[in-house]
Amino acid sequence: MLFLAEKAVAAGTAGICVVRNAHDLAGLICGHYLRIGLGHIRIIDDGSSDGTCRLLSDLARKEKRISLHRVDNTEFHQARLMSEAANELILAGFSLILPFDVDEFWDVSGPALEKRYADRSEIAFTGRRTNFVHSAAATRARRCYLLGVKYSAPILADATPDMIMTYKRPWVCAPMPSKVGFKSARAVELDKGQHRLIVGPTEIDDHPYEVFHLPLRSKSELMKRAVDREPRVAPLRSHPSSGWQSTFHHQAALAGRIDEVWLANSADVNGFLNCHGQPIALRRDIRLRTLILKSYAYVALRYGMLLP
Repeated sequence: MLFLAEKAVAAGTAGICVVRNAHDLAGLICGHYLRIGLGHIRIIDDGSSDGTCRLLSDLARKEKRISLHRVDNTEFHQARLMSEAANELILAGFSLILPFDVDEFWDVSGPALEKRYADRSEIAFTGRRTNFVHSAAATRARRCYLLGVKYSAPILADATPDMIMTYKRPWVCAPMPSKVGFKSARAVELDKGQHRLIVGPTEIDDHPYEVFHLPLRSKSELMKRAVDREPRVAPLRSHPSSGWQSTFHHQAALAGRIDEVWLANSADVNGFLNCHGQPIALRRDIRLRTLILKSYAYVALRYGMLLP
């Protein structure tokens, strides 16, 4: 019953997330943040068509700590949606906010955050992302494939956007900007990706947390980014380098190089990336798989839901 064990709930903490077409991860991410003791989770479903919203609705009916709001935008207004959600929660009395994407698992607990910042009225803190790498066999987004996540990727200083877009370095080895969390009693404004606060606490805790990140959970995710995400990002692009990852996946699809990009960013049977013909060693790392198993068991045992 260790998987069912829940940390004490920190009533003043909350998580926020915008999700679209992530049926394989949406329930697991909720299970994770409920299990680590956040007081509330606000999920914004941004027009999912794969059953994600229905799954989240079923879970929200069973757990009052989840609130679900659905929007259906033709463009990707993540920053605005996340900022609005944060400010609604602040007004409702949740002062400590943890933003996350559906593929990001903060390795922390609500009570630990609440205790560390108990004597602070406002402060920001960061989450350093570690990219985990899926098995090359995961061609489609399925829960069973998540058990194959047993490697994390090294950060390569030369994995720049130019090197990645010219097929010389893998995307999962690029240096990742940190995530930001915060405690505030006043309205805030987050940037796209939740990497910093445009408006909000200016003091940043010098203690970074770790965020387990699974940026590519199947080969089919590459096509989804190319076909679904890029048309929603492109109208909002103020500079060619803005959202370059979406541009890269779109161009790779047009060039017929999705298979090549997938092999460069997924683990072969020996624990290597096949980076366009060059092997890159991965680190054996089962920490994310462990959190996924705990989350799955938590949702199954607590709510009687077997996640798809």
